[in-house]
Amino acid sequence: MFPDLLKQQAACQPDAIALYGETREWNWRQYHEAVEEIARQLTSLGVKRLALESENSPEWAIFDLACYAAGIVMVPVPSFFTAAQKAWVLSSASIDARLSDEVMEGWQVHDFPFGKLQTRVVVDPNPLPPGTARVTYTSGTTGEPKGVCLSQHGLLWTAQTLATELTPLSLQKHMVTLPLSILLENLCGIYIPLVLGVPTIVLPPSQVGFDGSSRFNSAQFQQALLIWRPQSLVLVPELLRVVFALRYQMPECTQSLRFIAAGGGKISEQLMALAAISGLPVFEGYGLSECGSVVSLNLPGVTKKGSVGRPLPGIDVSVDEHQQLCVTSPANALGYLGAEAASATVATGDLGTVDEEGFIHIHGRLKNVQINAFGRNFSPEWPEAEAMACPSVRRIVVFGDGLTRNVALVDAFDGQHEEAREQLMALSARLPDYAQLHRLLFTSEISLPGMLTANGRPRRNAIWQSLHQQILTCSEGENHELL
Repeated sequence: MFPDLLKQQAACQPDAIALYGETREWNWRQYHEAVEEIARQLTSLGVKRLALESENSPEWAIFDLACYAAGIVMVPVPSFFTAAQKAWVLSSASIDARLSDEVMEGWQVHDFPFGKLQTRVVVDPNPLPPGTARVTYTSGTTGEPKGVCLSQHGLLWTAQTLATELTPLSLQKHMVTLPLSILLENLCGIYIPLVLGVPTIVLPPSQVGFDGSSRFNSAQFQQALLIWRPQSLVLVPELLRVVFALRYQMPECTQSLRFIAAGGGKISEQLMALAAISGLPVFEGYGLSECGSVVSLNLPGVTKKGSVGRPLPGIDVSVDEHQQLCVTSPANALGYLGAEAASATVATGDLGTVDEEGFIHIHGRLKNVQINAFGRNFSPEWPEAEAMACPSVRRIVVFGDGLTRNVALVDAFDGQHEEAREQLMALSARLPDYAQLHRLLFTSEISLPGMLTANGRPRRNAIWQSLHQQILTCSEGENHELL
């Protein structure tokens, strides 16, 4: 398992660097010793379920692996969750220990390396499926995100399978960009480097450009790329646009990159084509927490335009009568916390097809399919993804369900309102009438905290609740911008 791999790396290359942090480094021997010490202390306190509420740091990785070593269920708590969502996680997962700088009433504080460890007594904990090693909470389109129960065996299988697929690239240094509370970055930033025996750079979010959950400083990100020279990154679509811009502004800051995994949302073919022309090694993939993260991935020499790659070896993907992708994988979740055990096959909720060569093509979310007032169906992710190739558009969310005219909520970059309008006009002209952007409503509210998931997807319910009256007025009125 993961602790065994760490022990092997410590024996094989004890003095090689394993973790780079903002202020210090850990070699593999120090990494292994730190994990063993934390595991020992957690065990002595009788911890059963640990909530990790910290920002990205090398210590995050140490606590993660220590939980595996001690047989403790680890529950990452995303910093972008609201106070109510965080409280829900602590309650629903029956957390008896938490690592957090925020001391809460009713918890006992212990002197502990790397932060304040707090414990409490939990009576009659919520049961977990046998074999649960980690509970990953979904981003949550409602106030109560679901806890996905995963096994160490499944996560190890995914890490080893991906490591084998990536071996030809000879990757030597990964830089963590997204929160480690997101399973994909946890996998790429901790587990795959552990399997490959290569170092990871784990900096505080501010050092890679994040200011809160929805603001990003591209100049700071550029500086981090120049200083650390990573060879691999994981990016959501919005950050891919940043790297694409940096490629032209300062090519040297991207020259070290050999592999950029892009996911977390549909990416326009135009943006992928521009990345290819620029020489950026961008490879789109697909996955979800319920399947242990990565399901499919384009790879050098095995890629197809417009697809999210072929399934990893050992994963089977089929399409049901609703055109929904269904996944059978050794890494599939054990179930949801507090619910019945999962079936062998996960119905993903994603609409897609699998072509004759085995490449997967994603068309949108089943629950997001919208039916306009004229009975035409369309997935809003389609025009939204295409709009991400418009350089003046920061973000866009499209509503058309039950409406006579589709309304696009648009957050344009500062001072680029007219440019965004013209770019979206050109885009809309290429779309069929039922998917066109008939009305524009410019608003920055769709980019505010609480309106987005961790990987930048819109929380449509929250946006609709806040702006539905303006959307309805815009759709039916005659005095709004037409495309």
